[in-house]
Amino acid sequence: MHGFETFAADHWWLVFVIPALVGGRLQQMQRRRLAILRAKADLQDKKNAARQLPPEPQAVCGCTHHLSFHNPRTSACAVEGCRCQQYIGPEPLGHVFAQPLIDPDTADGADLIPPAVGLNPGE
Repeated sequence: MHGFETFAADHWWLVFVIPALVGGRLQQMQRRRLAILRAKADLQDKKNAARQLPPEPQAVCGCTHHLSFHNPRTSACAVEGCRCQQYIGPEPLGHVFAQPLIDPDTADGADLIPPAVGLNPGE
């Protein structure tokens, strides 16, 4: 027991250093654990957001009003106090009529290939 008493008498200042070192290590471990928990929560939020369907696109003007608020003839906004003069947003898809590209009566398809012009080096 005499050895411990002399050690304690000679190194009494360790009483102030050791708790600070141990406490700092515990705080560092706690900060690291909280950072891991935050990262896991962020990852889970991103996974949940990725699983959701994107919202339907809306025809919204630069004045933040829907296409339905704009007069189709004058393109002016019908909202009172809005100075928007023209709808410049995406146009809704309309009905499209596409003609056939080839004549179904011709089976050889020779009329599909345009004649080569200017491909010969002698021309």
